[in-house]
Amino acid sequence: MTSGTQGLWGRVLDIRTPAEVKELLRSLGDSDDLSIGEAFGPLSLKWVPFGGNPSNISTVGLATKPGKSLGERITNAIDALLEERAQSSTVSLPQSPRDAAQTWFGRPVSGPETGLHQGISIPTDKRISVVLLGSSQETAPTIDVLDEGVGLKPEDFSRTILSLQAGNKITKRYQIGAFGQGGSSTLGFSDYVLIASRHHEQREKVAFTIIRIIKLDATYKEDCYAYLTDAEGLPLVVEVGQEAISLYAKSDQLAPPSLAHGTLVRHYAYRLGNLSKQLGPSPGNLYHYFHYTIFDPILPFRVWDLRDFNGGRSEYVGGSRNRLMRLLKASEDSTGNVKLRHHRSMEYVVPSGSDVPCIGIEYWVVLAFKKQGDQEASLRGNSAELFVQPGHPIVGTLNGQTQGELTGSLLKEVGLGLLSRHMVVHIDASSADSKIRRQLFSTSREGFKDGPVLDSLTATLRRMLEEDSELAAIEKELTERLAKRDSASTREEVKQQVTRLLKEAGLQVSEVTRSDVGGGGDEKSVSRQKRRIYVKPDPLETLPFSGVTFFSIVSPAESLKVSLQDSELVLIETDADTEFDRRGLIGVRSTDDLLEVESKTTLSGGRMRWRLRPAEKSKAGQSGELFVSLTRPNGQQLVSKIGFEILTARERPSRSGKTVVPPFEIEPISPDQTEVWDMLWPDDGGDSSKQREHAYITSQISGKTWVYYSTDFPPYAEMLTRLKQSRPELVQAFTTAYEIWIAYHAILQKQLSESPAPEVGDDNMDQLLDQQRAVVASMQVKQAYQYADLWRKTLATASEGGT
Repeated sequence: MTSGTQGLWGRVLDIRTPAEVKELLRSLGDSDDLSIGEAFGPLSLKWVPFGGNPSNISTVGLATKPGKSLGERITNAIDALLEERAQSSTVSLPQSPRDAAQTWFGRPVSGPETGLHQGISIPTDKRISVVLLGSSQETAPTIDVLDEGVGLKPEDFSRTILSLQAGNKITKRYQIGAFGQGGSSTLGFSDYVLIASRHHEQREKVAFTIIRIIKLDATYKEDCYAYLTDAEGLPLVVEVGQEAISLYAKSDQLAPPSLAHGTLVRHYAYRLGNLSKQLGPSPGNLYHYFHYTIFDPILPFRVWDLRDFNGGRSEYVGGSRNRLMRLLKASEDSTGNVKLRHHRSMEYVVPSGSDVPCIGIEYWVVLAFKKQGDQEASLRGNSAELFVQPGHPIVGTLNGQTQGELTGSLLKEVGLGLLSRHMVVHIDASSADSKIRRQLFSTSREGFKDGPVLDSLTATLRRMLEEDSELAAIEKELTERLAKRDSASTREEVKQQVTRLLKEAGLQVSEVTRSDVGGGGDEKSVSRQKRRIYVKPDPLETLPFSGVTFFSIVSPAESLKVSLQDSELVLIETDADTEFDRRGLIGVRSTDDLLEVESKTTLSGGRMRWRLRPAEKSKAGQSGELFVSLTRPNGQQLVSKIGFEILTARERPSRSGKTVVPPFEIEPISPDQTEVWDMLWPDDGGDSSKQREHAYITSQISGKTWVYYSTDFPPYAEMLTRLKQSRPELVQAFTTAYEIWIAYHAILQKQLSESPAPEVGDDNMDQLLDQQRAVVASMQVKQAYQYADLWRKTLATASEGGT
């Protein structure tokens, strides 16, 4: 350490922008033409390849989402807190991050009714911080990720935080990280990054370095990320004493974190893009983003916004799952703007390739309301966006971190199109083994992998959704909110003309939407209609462990009939405590193992469910007995049994006949009708420029296809205004003609879009169709005017001929 290094540390802490970092490095003797390992300046500093390899830019550059990469830094911060406890532990170490958080910090392990929402005995949120600072670039603030964890010794930098794929954590089962590359992905979104660390046993020293891109000589095809070292290749070290280091200005309202021990990673002008808004519950900022990308964090943390324009703000981040579970605990008569309408507790699924229930599936229905001025509160068009990424209501997590997301197509396929905007579905793979995790998620943590594991999970989720009667009831309520009870029916003339045009396009007339058209085609397997539906029951009274007086199958009452390629529910009731299930004292088996578990719930409130399916070896016509058992601690068993029979996959003659003309209605709508508009086009967020881009849309309500068209669509609104002022006699004819052609195209487009081309992703389909409708509507404004003018001339000619 030299006095120059000591002074350098003080200067580093004060700077916030890339220009200031560049100026600082230039003052030390740095330049653009320096090579790796070349000493420069009076301190004989040099640049060393990040990860020890000049070919590092491909690994660092794998990430595509700046917010996701910051999440990796937060994961590292959580691991730093866990590692501090591990180094002082005198007993055997926990075997999972969730067990470690419970053992060392009193954080309840997440389960059907448990988790971080219940509280934590040792507060940690102020020990992990993400701090936004001004950088002179609005969409690229300087961002610190700071932890009060174990910290790093100078000699450990190169094999830990400055390494790539070193596998430092792969044997530490109590930590979240494994591969040693996630945090480094943040380098790709900043020109400069500062890393400073203070080991918890050597607080008198701070080791630090700066990372930037070095342009290699002409023998290399790519540039390289490199970090600053002293002449011996170690990070720079300064003496700082024992006191905590102040990093930010304090105020009467806020007391920002300091560096007592642990690690600071500062990203200068981090290219955050559309996540750079002020902190809030709606999309577009890090507070919202972290809640759904770290859906159920092992430990909570804080986001601080200390940018100059807002005076400072601090927000607790406990993850969307825990926000949802707190809603579940809230009183039903709560007057809040967000209400939990329905919750299905976690059901554990046996994924393809496994023989144990190890992946949890749970979901919530939330209804969020907003109030503008003195108007009555209206339902948001997309309540789920407060908890998940808009348009992606299904999230998959591992140790609380979101690893994959799915669009709402599955919900729409089972008839929950509107609910797809008000539901959150959670798939938790934290208890799965390494093989299942590997087949389900990519190592970049940016998506699900297609394959049998994901297919088996979505198949079970589909059955859960189909059998849940409450979901169907809520969907019906939402669709009825769209229908205007006091509006007049579409004029018969318009309906007749639209029907005629659709018939000419090859559709058959039917008064039943989506009716089957009989035929003599090949037979094919179809899903068997479920006999039992899921209804959330009231809990039963139970006895303290190990008391139990009854344990029996209550559904099905007499025998289980299950088809090949399908599954059925078995429900037991008991007065036994949930501890029997936790200890593995409840089991299910069948004659010759002809049935296998597809999923199960935990014992709660005296009830427990299994979803059973025929095993791969089973054949139609086989039968036997199904046994469920509860074993008391003394070895005695309570057993309940029923018969079962395996059926063939139901078959019936079916062929797709001509598409039918559905019953339909046409309804004009404007953005002033806030609730209905937001339900049809939920992604505008009140933005008037976006609202004017929409022309029309279809919605299925109570067996009818409703065609809503915007009276605010510029070509239509401008033509209507012009006619009212100059040719009012054409207004009625113009409106009629416009409705005819709009309804004709909307219904035809709906029929064709139900089987989208495979190359068009679900993410882009709605936007593509909306753009197509705007083009068609612009053309139909002109067509409707020409029709109205021709109608007027025809009437005039007929009138002259009659005189």
